[in-house]
Amino acid sequence: MAGGLPPLLRELYRLLVSGRLDVTGRGATRHLWFEAGQVRAVVSEVEEEKLGKWLVGRGVLEASQMALSLLRQPEGVRFGSFLVQGGVLTVKALEQELESLSVTIVSRMLVELGEYRFHDGEQLPMDAASIGMTTASLLAAAVRGLASEGEAKGFINPSGYVWTAQDALLQYQQIQLTPQEGYLLSRVDGTSTAAQLQRLAPMAGGEFSKALAALLVAGVLEIRDSSAARPLAPPKVESTPEPPAEAEEELQYNAQQQREYADVLRLANEIRHKDYYRRLGLSPGATQDQVHSRFLEFAKLYHPDRAREAHLLSVRNELAQIYSAVQEAYDALGNPEKRSRYEQTLHESPAQNVDAYKEEQRRRAARGAVVDANVSRAKELARAGDVGMAVHLLDQAVRLNPQAETLLTLARLEFKNPMWSQRALDHLKHAVALAPDYTEAWLELANFWGTRNKPDRQRQCLEKILEFDPHNDDVTATLAALKRQKTGRKR
Repeated sequence: MAGGLPPLLRELYRLLVSGRLDVTGRGATRHLWFEAGQVRAVVSEVEEEKLGKWLVGRGVLEASQMALSLLRQPEGVRFGSFLVQGGVLTVKALEQELESLSVTIVSRMLVELGEYRFHDGEQLPMDAASIGMTTASLLAAAVRGLASEGEAKGFINPSGYVWTAQDALLQYQQIQLTPQEGYLLSRVDGTSTAAQLQRLAPMAGGEFSKALAALLVAGVLEIRDSSAARPLAPPKVESTPEPPAEAEEELQYNAQQQREYADVLRLANEIRHKDYYRRLGLSPGATQDQVHSRFLEFAKLYHPDRAREAHLLSVRNELAQIYSAVQEAYDALGNPEKRSRYEQTLHESPAQNVDAYKEEQRRRAARGAVVDANVSRAKELARAGDVGMAVHLLDQAVRLNPQAETLLTLARLEFKNPMWSQRALDHLKHAVALAPDYTEAWLELANFWGTRNKPDRQRQCLEKILEFDPHNDDVTATLAALKRQKTGRKR
């Protein structure tokens, strides 16, 4: 059905699914990959929506250049990756183009008839470029790209009352808003219909329709049949601004970021084994207001969209697991009747936590065995040339038990593929945060910045080594060479 995609994407987001959605319409199929509810990639089988045609249309590639690149593209190597490897595009430029292309494809899908089929657990290939925007931002941008005001109006019931999202997952999602959308959002209190809201907002009709439709499609707002009993406070949407183009990266994650990263990994492994009260950090005597307040606190703290933050980028799935477990606890404790039934089950099985310590020890031992096996097997695969599978196994290992040496090994393998450079940098930052005196990791970081012509960053990494190893002659010599190069450039 036309217009059926937005509610489906919101539902998949609520369920925090991972997999692939196939959307078939007009004789062609498009594919959307999800990770923890977020759209990570959009690929179309429509010829004009393929990357090569898109880049030609944007003037990034000449038609002849695209044809030649397709002829030279090795078997098993993605076209985008091949362009990066050949120096035609940078990784950042490729990601930006894929993001713009994804918005255009989804914009067309919003108003087309389609049939949907979801493949649970289907993973985006590790060497594929992914988009960084959240699903909410993708949907809002797609609405802004609609061809006409009439298409936007199709998502609006003018006689329905406009409410802010009551679902905490949607309420706290991160989204890039336009000034018009931000203003409109500030005017919503649940007591005005869409038609009344349009009369209150000093915006042109087309601007209003697209702004309201974008907020509705993204799930920030919703239309209801009835008015709120009293005006609701305007929402505080988590809108994260894009970093400045020249923003300098930190050399390593700070203590708070490292604690948050470690807490997410630990809690993801433990939370499903805790009772509902312990999941929310409450005692059975907590009031309903305390249950509600604590849930909102935890929902914001462990919202899956926090994976946009650099130090949590690699734990998107763990954040989703925590959020899901917290939501499950709130569903049981936030309703007095369900809470009463749940407490009855606790009284009927008072011995359920007697062996909790032993069970946790058993789980830790099992995780340790998996980590050791993964690291050992990954090293064998790397020696045999199967870098992709080695990276996959090491990535699992550092999620279960992040160790500086394993993180360094993983980063070195990831650097072999230019599409994985940012992930490799993130893993190096974790390595030196875990082990600040790990010379090899600092040297790898210094090499990273050196190959990217960032001598100041390279120098800072080398100076870090001298803080704990002041007699390292090789590092001292490299710093001296960097100083001479800098002096030569000034002349």
